[in-house]
Formats: sequence, C-alpha cells, structure tokens
Amino acid sequence: MLRTMSLTSSRFRSLGVAVGLLGLLLSVPACVPYVKYEDAIAKLNRANQVNGDLERAMRDAQLGETQVGGDLRAAVARIESLQTQKGALEEQLRLVEAKNAELEALRDTIPTVTIANPSIEGIDINPDTQGLMLSNDLLFSAGKATLRNQAKGILDQLASVILRDHAGKFVFIDGHTDDTPITRSAKVNKDNWDLGSKRAHAVFDYFKSKGIPEKSMVITSHGFAQPVSGVDLETPAGKAKCRRVEIRIKERAY
Repeated sequence: MLRTMSLTSSRFRSLGVAVGLLGLLLSVPACVPYVKYEDAIAKLNRANQVNGDLERAMRDAQLGETQVGGDLRAAVARIESLQTQKGALEEQLRLVEAKNAELEALRDTIPTVTIANPSIEGIDINPDTQGLMLSNDLLFSAGKATLRNQAKGILDQLASVILRDHAGKFVFIDGHTDDTPITRSAKVNKDNWDLGSKRAHAVFDYFKSKGIPEKSMVITSHGFAQPVSGVDLETPAGKAKCRRVEIRIKERAY
C-alpha cells in the first residue's frame, strides 16, 4: 500500500514537472513572436508614413511642374503679344515722325510776316527767319523755365504789338538752347529740347494771360539744332546768342 502511494506520488511529481516544463516551453515561444511583431508594426508604420510623405511630395512636384509650365506658357504668350504691340507702336511712331517732318517742311514754306522792329529793349530780329529773338538769359535764370519779373515787362509790350498789328495771325513760339548738355538742372530737364519746350510754354502761358488766343499759338522746341547763323558756338557770347525764345508771325499755321 505504502509502495503504491509512493509510486503514485512520484508519478504526480513527475507529471507536475512535465506540466511545468510544458508550460515553460509554451510560454517562451509565445513571448518572442510578440516582441518581434511590435517592432515590425512600428517599422511598417514608419515606412507607411515615409511612403505617404513621398507620395505627397510627388503630387506637389507634379502640380508645381504643371503650374510652372502654365506660367511659362502664359509668360511666353505675353512677351509675344508685347512684341507685336511694340512693333505696331514703332510703326505708328514712324508714321507720326514722317507726318511731323512733312508739317515742318510745309511750315517753312509759309513766309514769316515781317514785323517792324518793335523798339523793345532786349529783342533782336533773326535775319534768317525774320523772327523776334528774346534772350533766354533775359527771360529765365540758368536751367529754369520760370519767367523773371523783368521779362514780363518785355512780354507785355510784345503782346500789345501782336494784338494791335497782327490780330488773327498765328504766333509761333520757338524754344532754342545752346549746345551745352544739361547738367545742373538734369533732375527737372531731360535734355536741351525739354528745357527749350518748357521755356516756350512759359511764354505761351504768359501771352495767353494777356489775351492772345490759345488756338492761334504754336509751340515748338529745337534745342540746339538751329543756332543763330554767323555766331561762334565756341565762345560764351555765341552760346548766349543761341539761347533764345523766338517769336514768328505767320498768316496761317499750315
């Protein structure tokens, strides 16, 4: 009996050990795959994230390429349009310049009305054009287009002569300079033609204020293109002679 019980206990112990070993064996392989699975999931998630970022970057690049391509095509079309417009404007400018040249030539064929010397101090007669020459040095300060106070008295007398003796005729107001390039007044005057135009316009405005009809006056600027004949442009006196506003009276404008 005792022997049987001993054997039974031994068997139970052996069975318990076997069960324990089986549990240990079962528990070990269950633990190892679990750890590797979590690592794999983490790596997979990171890979998916990187893949998603790459896909978004590719889509953005494709969209950007499409937009850049569209912008480039639009820019090329705009440039071609502007070049076409530029060509048309250049042609219009050429036609206008040609027409102006014709008008200037036509004006030169219209004789200037001979004006008796108005006996106004500061006014000379140009023997080539029969125009009345008003010295710029008398009318304006250097580089300026604002009339001096003493110039207004001279223009008052000249306006009276024009209204009295030449009513209904056309008054040409021509601005002239010497050949010295614009320097000190370069911020307000682009060149000598610009300065000559502004000075002629100042006389135009003053004559208009004195009752000479605006529609009967014509403003031109010649810069230094028409110096007074017979003067030496290399001397200060010759240059000063060329700096002038010249008044010419004609029966008609064209």
